[in-house]
Amino acid sequence: MKRILLLCLVAGLMAACSHKYATDAIQPPQQRLDRAASIYVMMPENGSYGGTRYAGSGRHVSLVAFSALSKYTAKVSAGETPETLAGARAKAEAAGVAYILEPTILNWEDRATEWSGRPDRITIKLVLWDAKTGLELASSLARASSKWATFGGDHPQDLLPVLMANFVDRLY
Repeated sequence: MKRILLLCLVAGLMAACSHKYATDAIQPPQQRLDRAASIYVMMPENGSYGGTRYAGSGRHVSLVAFSALSKYTAKVSAGETPETLAGARAKAEAAGVAYILEPTILNWEDRATEWSGRPDRITIKLVLWDAKTGLELASSLARASSKWATFGGDHPQDLLPVLMANFVDRLY
């Protein structure tokens, strides 16, 4: 009986020590992207939760997207400020860019998990556009939450690399 209780305790602690990732919806491209083609990453508006806006969260998303895409192509550029899709398409057309990645932060919760027990959470929508035609090529709605057992230092941006890699890996 003691072994079973100990095993349940260890299993519960192990489950609390891992981040959770989910892709709610994904539409992969009909064909793989050309690695020689250039891609422009838009910077999203900063994320928020309740009345709190998290400064720099949009920049984090675009930097992680830039990094994930750079593993597949050397021709990646990123916006410096949030902009509309029409503005991004105009920039892309002027620069001869083939694709535009539009990330949108739908939810960004930075919680004090170490004392509240509430995990950090993010939800990100990613849409890949053909820069010339304006057609949607791929999209994803993904979310993640941090581990419950934390000793501080975890933030929503720590969840981004896995979410972004899951989407970008399907593009190439």
